[in-house]
Amino acid sequence: MVSDYPKFIYNAWKNFTETGVLVPGVKQEIGESWQRCRKYSVDYNNGRGNDRFKVPVEAKIQENIQLVAVAHSIMENIYGIVEGSGFSLFLSDKDGYIIDVIGDERIMDKAEKLNFVKGALWTEEAVGTNAIGTAIFLNKPVQTIGAEHYGKHQHSWTCSAAPIHDEDGNLIGCINMSGDYNEAHIHTLGIVISAAQYIQKQLALSVSYNLLNITFDSVTEGMIVLDENLNIKRINDRACNILEISIGEALKTDIRKLVKNINFNDLMNSEGKSYNNLELDFHIKNNIIKCIINAVPMQAGNKSVGIVITFREAQYVHRLVNQMVGYKASYKFEDFITENNRMKDIIKYAEKAAKSDCNILIEGESGTGKEVIAQSIHNSSKRYFGPFVAVNCASIPRELVESELFGYDRGAFTGASKEGHPGKFELADGGTIFLDEIGELPLDIQSKLLRVLDNNRISRVGGTYEKQLDVRVICATNRDLKEEIKNRSFREDLFYRLNVVNIKTIPLRDRKDDIEAITYNFISKLNLKNENKDKRLNSDYINHLKAYEWPGNVRELRNVVERDYYLSESVDILSPTQLEKSIQLNSEEAEEQGVITMQVLERENIEKALQCCKGNIVAAAKQLNISRATLYRKIKKYNINNV
Repeated sequence: MVSDYPKFIYNAWKNFTETGVLVPGVKQEIGESWQRCRKYSVDYNNGRGNDRFKVPVEAKIQENIQLVAVAHSIMENIYGIVEGSGFSLFLSDKDGYIIDVIGDERIMDKAEKLNFVKGALWTEEAVGTNAIGTAIFLNKPVQTIGAEHYGKHQHSWTCSAAPIHDEDGNLIGCINMSGDYNEAHIHTLGIVISAAQYIQKQLALSVSYNLLNITFDSVTEGMIVLDENLNIKRINDRACNILEISIGEALKTDIRKLVKNINFNDLMNSEGKSYNNLELDFHIKNNIIKCIINAVPMQAGNKSVGIVITFREAQYVHRLVNQMVGYKASYKFEDFITENNRMKDIIKYAEKAAKSDCNILIEGESGTGKEVIAQSIHNSSKRYFGPFVAVNCASIPRELVESELFGYDRGAFTGASKEGHPGKFELADGGTIFLDEIGELPLDIQSKLLRVLDNNRISRVGGTYEKQLDVRVICATNRDLKEEIKNRSFREDLFYRLNVVNIKTIPLRDRKDDIEAITYNFISKLNLKNENKDKRLNSDYINHLKAYEWPGNVRELRNVVERDYYLSESVDILSPTQLEKSIQLNSEEAEEQGVITMQVLERENIEKALQCCKGNIVAAAKQLNISRATLYRKIKKYNINNV
């Protein structure tokens, strides 16, 4: 700095304030600031902070809490270097209000006399040309020395200020370093510029860190972060809720005791290895919490520096699967079409049963609406929001029944999925499981089902513990279970456990007063489905429908009506003569066309097996690969003489 500059700038200031004329040699940014101050009518004989601009300090700090938190530690570090040199550090917000101050006692006393304190406003308009106000106005670093300040009482100061910006380049504050003007040096401006840049970087990191924290705690999955030594370093709130532990407890927990089925050391040291959608148990406080987890190593360069584990309760995932695969009930009691008083009584009884949570056994012939009743019960119960899982016990191969119903753990048997597999009971947790054709269950599975009904717990195939479930059981059968009990193919204790509420459906031949309404409903739906058609029923057709005995019940009625609907070329549905042909299609017409129905084939096969085995039921059943009870039932069904 030129030694006579202080005298020059003072004379230039004096000339400007008295005449308004700016002499050559004054720095451009200072001269332009003086002109603005003159326009603002700032009192050049003053320069003190004015109390009328003062605001509650705490309010301003709170508005800029993140800026203050980051800048304060940086200001302390700088002050640790310049302490005792007569300099102080000031922080302002974007509007020029002082929100933090650190400095020597002597200079702070001087600053207080100048009202250069927290809460005071130090813009050009308030106190004239000064480093903070001018830096904010110009949005660039500024140094003001001695008489460069517009206010007379600031002439003994030297100030260096640099604006602070956020990640988007918006001005958010200003850092200033002030002291005696005799100590003025260009290096002080460099210090505050570096400080402002460092504050900006730390703010960006702080924002990113806060965003990560918010994201970490707001994700819907539990999340655990391990360091390279497998210590739990972070755990989010969702994880604590699932595991029912506090953050403090979690940080002290050994992950290898919490999750026993993963070799975390192997995962850490294996390149490219991870676990995805693995169903595992968390062992904590003598509890077992089954979850679906992902575990992925964190890489820094070519080195694993930790592991991220994300997980959700298996029950939640199962519920999501249920929604995706359609495990839900469609029918409600109001969907029933009936004028039959007995049927109305059955519906009222079923509605009453729906309000309870007891087991229900629905008995009746095929096609009489057993599953429709089961779905309606579910939808009228408190479980309507949960899954409705229907299982046809007769369609599951004998060797897979147990794993299909109760699930299996990984490695339970050859070909088993390595992640294990939930059974239908687990998928029905919180809802209803409908076991259709319950009479077809093998005796050993009946025993396990009885245990499930007694304690509401299931044990997977190959599993080592029982899982508590909340499932309502509704069963259905077209067989006489009491007869099966006599034949020792169905457990009597299981029958009484299932038969808490018994509902017997009515065959269509005993409710012929409903045939017309049901048929009209079928035709109405078919007309809606086929927009270009508007077919009707004639009375003769309805009368012939009523005259038939309908061994296949409503299911057979629907098939016949639908077939006639599409085969009819007129507006009216087929004539009675055509109807009779339609009903006989599966018998006489099929034989005429050289087709033998499955029922005929089955009957002939059973008769042949009995002849070969000379009437020995056990041997014949073994040859047919069916149970003895099933063989007895089919002999009765086809009225076969046991030779």
